[in-house]
Amino acid sequence: MTSAGVAPSGGRTSPTFGVVVLNWNNADDTIACLGALFASQPPPAHVVVVDNGSADDSLARIGSWASSAAVAPVRVHVIPAKKNFGFAGGTNRGLSWLMTETEVSHLVLLNNDATVSESFFGDTANALIEIARDAIVGPTIFEDPERSTVWYAGAVEIPLRALVQHTLVLPQSKTPRPTDFVSGCAMVIPRGIITSIGLLAECYFPAYFEDGDFCQRARKGGFAVFYAPKPVVYHKVGATVRAAKLENFLVYCKNRLRVVYVRRNYTGTQKVAALSYLAISKPGRFVVEVLRGHPRHGWAILSGALAGFAARDIGAQ
Repeated sequence: MTSAGVAPSGGRTSPTFGVVVLNWNNADDTIACLGALFASQPPPAHVVVVDNGSADDSLARIGSWASSAAVAPVRVHVIPAKKNFGFAGGTNRGLSWLMTETEVSHLVLLNNDATVSESFFGDTANALIEIARDAIVGPTIFEDPERSTVWYAGAVEIPLRALVQHTLVLPQSKTPRPTDFVSGCAMVIPRGIITSIGLLAECYFPAYFEDGDFCQRARKGGFAVFYAPKPVVYHKVGATVRAAKLENFLVYCKNRLRVVYVRRNYTGTQKVAALSYLAISKPGRFVVEVLRGHPRHGWAILSGALAGFAARDIGAQ
């Protein structure tokens, strides 16, 4: 059987799922995320929580909750990381466990501040069977608690600006369709793609752009990237960032890693154009933010971009 759910004989099989949830000082959202996974019908075969070096009581609370949920049809495996490895590093530890300790056909990345709909895994399985080949797949993502505002319904990448724009309007058809980008907030990955191209790139510390990088690498490896409208996830946008009160630091990281993303994934005139755009636009943004009375925010933008241009350890293209 391929991980796309198609047997060598051409018959259809049912995909199986293992979910990776990353926690960092946010047990409340993680437990809500796990509760939704347990309530889904059908549920996933395995759930892994990687605690990314939390400094609060997250690990104890999640462990206690998981033990009390022992009657549920799925068990939670908790991996206590000794430090914060960032989104990619922490997620990779969960992916590695699923790859070595289980035989699931598909691995699901799910933000701890996101919850799946009750029919998520059944809808995802149907979409995978319809796609009928190994492909990264992203579901429809609504903002939470509004749940009527679309946060992701596919995406378009604009290379000359090194920018990914989410589509915010639901399509009329529920048929899966190719897309430029799938968000790591909720990403379904066939086992075969990880076997072929490896795990997430850990140079994107602490977070941002590792999902786009993974989609780029998958396409270069001959795989497809799809948006499936019917499976649904609800996302508390920015909940982890607000809880940590690290807005300016993450603005710095986002701008640094945007440059790193271009350097790793673009080539030729496209790369030159994107880097030129960033080199011109970021100093301009710095000036605008200073004039608005937000010098720290402006400096986070400019210094982040400069750090991205100067970065050396960004891995192979």
